[in-house]
Amino acid sequence: MISALLAAGGSLDYGAIFLDLALILIIAKAAAEVSERIGVPAVIGEIVAGIMIGPSLLGLVEPSDAIRVLAEVGVIILLAEVGLEMDLDELRKVGRASILVAIIGVAVPMSSGFFAGSILGESVNASLFLGAALAATSVGITARVFGDLKALSSTEARIVLGAAVADDVIGLVILTIVTRIVEQGSVDVGGLLSTIGLATGFLLVAGAIGILFVPRLLAAIGTRALSPVTIGVIAAGITFGFSAAASTANLAPIIGAFVAGAALGRSSYHDRIARDFAAIGAVFIPVFFMLIGMDTDVTKFFDLRVLGIAAILAAIAIGGKMVAAVGAGGAKADKLLIGMGMVPRGEVGLIFATIGVSVGVFNDDLYAVVLLVVLVTTVSAPPLLRWRINQLADKITTSEDSVDVVEPVGGWIVVIKDEVRLQGNPPGELTLSLALEAALRSAHAVPAESLNQWLHAHRNEPVSWNHETTEQLIEVLFRGTPRSWRLLDATGIIERALPEVAQAISQRRGSTLELDPLHHIEMPTVEKIRNRISASTVEESALLLAAFVSDFSDTQSVISVVDRLELPNEIPSQVRSLVYASRLLRSVAAVEPFVSDPRTTAQLASYLGTPELVEKCRLLTEARGDFNEHQYAEMINVITGVQQLLAHPELIEGMHQSLENVRRSEALELAGSLAAKDRIENTATQHLLAYEPATLARHASLVEPVPSQGKVRVDVSATSANDMWIIDIATRDQRGLLARLCAALVDEGLEITSAAIATWADGAVLDTFTVRCPIKPDADKIARAAEKRLETKLSRLSLPATTSTSHLKLTLDNNSNPWNSIVVATGVDQPGVLQAIATAFAQARIEVHHARINTDGSAITDRFEVTTNKGRKITPQMLDKVSRALSQHD
Repeated sequence: MISALLAAGGSLDYGAIFLDLALILIIAKAAAEVSERIGVPAVIGEIVAGIMIGPSLLGLVEPSDAIRVLAEVGVIILLAEVGLEMDLDELRKVGRASILVAIIGVAVPMSSGFFAGSILGESVNASLFLGAALAATSVGITARVFGDLKALSSTEARIVLGAAVADDVIGLVILTIVTRIVEQGSVDVGGLLSTIGLATGFLLVAGAIGILFVPRLLAAIGTRALSPVTIGVIAAGITFGFSAAASTANLAPIIGAFVAGAALGRSSYHDRIARDFAAIGAVFIPVFFMLIGMDTDVTKFFDLRVLGIAAILAAIAIGGKMVAAVGAGGAKADKLLIGMGMVPRGEVGLIFATIGVSVGVFNDDLYAVVLLVVLVTTVSAPPLLRWRINQLADKITTSEDSVDVVEPVGGWIVVIKDEVRLQGNPPGELTLSLALEAALRSAHAVPAESLNQWLHAHRNEPVSWNHETTEQLIEVLFRGTPRSWRLLDATGIIERALPEVAQAISQRRGSTLELDPLHHIEMPTVEKIRNRISASTVEESALLLAAFVSDFSDTQSVISVVDRLELPNEIPSQVRSLVYASRLLRSVAAVEPFVSDPRTTAQLASYLGTPELVEKCRLLTEARGDFNEHQYAEMINVITGVQQLLAHPELIEGMHQSLENVRRSEALELAGSLAAKDRIENTATQHLLAYEPATLARHASLVEPVPSQGKVRVDVSATSANDMWIIDIATRDQRGLLARLCAALVDEGLEITSAAIATWADGAVLDTFTVRCPIKPDADKIARAAEKRLETKLSRLSLPATTSTSHLKLTLDNNSNPWNSIVVATGVDQPGVLQAIATAFAQARIEVHHARINTDGSAITDRFEVTTNKGRKITPQMLDKVSRALSQHD
């Protein structure tokens, strides 16, 4: 690609290219954000921004060959995304009405556009491309409006979205045919038939190859790949490969991209590929739309001939799509709304226009005409759709006389001939219950028109949970399919009844190109859990609900959904315990090298409380997957340790015999003085769970009486390893205490391998360090070094000259631990690193409660449990302060 550009242009000015690209990306994103906020599609904002910075206005960016190549990459990714979200099964199911609407919606505007172009004096080739550009439909804009107004379940929405699926396929075939005719320079029956044969042949052959082999190839690669980005990179390579094949066959490269996307959409890695393509598209697709604007001669917008032709063609474009509604035939649907839904041209029409320019049939005037038509239809469609949908909603009224009070024989919802039907006209307050029942039955049947219409008519009905509907939800989770959840999503039930889940689905979907939400409502954890259990009742629903919460907690937790349901009192707390404990367990088992941590084992035992809940936690963690053999074995080791702690009945029977209280009671018996006993009584739960009773009693005795400010008391004890020692330091709290004590230990030549901190309300602090040293450290020397460091100002804490912290990478995890934030520091091992990190935490006013240092060769993976000085989890902004403090050290 670069060599071709060099050959064409002689040399590349990389500085100019990168500057242009920087301006394009920044301005495109700003324009998109502004457009979205004022209710205009982002693509329109990007085109207008391109016009503004292009040669015809401000002249900030001159379109270059390099920018055009990047724009071509963008349009390839765009069409791949369209193909990726094209559900071929749905295409077969859209029905006669949708197919007819699509055919008429292509035939009428295209033929009308062709004849209009001919009458206006344009060439045959230009007229063909004008007709093709008018035939396109942008489904993304229409789908978003229907979704915003909770009308996706309406007959009109389903006809329009189904027609748009067929429209894309027909449009791409037409584009191929028209492009070939133009490039051949003549039109004859033989040439036309060969072109049609080549286009359809490529779609069929390439599609068959892609659908048969691409999913299998990705499955084979996915099971062997170590990097999580491998699948996305291979998918991109396949997309460009198919585009190259189309180009070699003298077809538009976007045809190959579309076919590749359709094949990739059949893969089990659909969601991962969609996310990766969305990230790539976020960079390259705006370049394409900005280039459209930059290539536009804005003076043409003031040319009366251009405006006149644009007005004629816009009328043809809108009128042709309105006529397409006739294809809906006898369907009980609003034909005007269907026609309006087919109006937007959006990105598809723009692609046709740019290809028309590239093959030389569109001059500046016609390019401006098509651009104006696209702008008019795209901007006008959303408000028209909103107006008509709201107008219809006002007409849909259900009088009290027409509501059936008595439930019909067989129930409100029945399945007849694989169709889920509604009997009678139920009262509106049954909306949630009937929707859940219909969703369950829709797992293996198709919702009937009457059911969809009734749910659409009650799309604004308030819903609330009771015992019956909660039971129904559990049943849908246990026996439903993605089709069940698609019905609940399309009818707005999820948005009203489970708004947290609706928000998670919206964030998953992301793209306005999405036609079918099946991919975004899949629940792999729920699927695996229900295969492991024989039944699920409300009383035994904790595990299934925990799996449900886990599946939708991609970016933020949806745990609060359990508070909306009418559940037995213990179930919400069990769900929280399972979700949080599973995250902690996954976090511990995934750390390599694995280090056995009794503290974590005790935390899990206390948090789960019973062997039954521990087993459910294991099942949930297994269902979440992504463990290699070593990590899975470590997870089982941790679970075994937790079960051993809970093996004694006295540790699990009732609150008074909890693990925390047993530890406290045994430590109290070993404590010598009343002051030490009082210290144990007021010891925090996490400290009690981390140590054996004898150690807790020793800690209390060391702290009492509390040393005066600036003084310390030190105890050194042996471990099972000859070169490892436990150093307990009792003192009073002050800012940067951990950093100061780390500095003192480093001064004494000790290598710190772990650190833990216990605090009390009266200011007493106990820091426990595990250090490596060939001989037993001297407690008195450590005390003197510590007291010297306590007198030093925090800003003057010195580090070894060789210590560099710029290489350290800090990551924040607020999900793995129920109590504290987890910060993991990775980088090169060297003296003073722990001290540097502790100092940075202190400067950011972050309290460190526990630290574990892992060294693998020359690399470190240090894990810190931290909170704010008020005991809350820290924010990413607070972690940024720590990173800045570390960078300032260098």
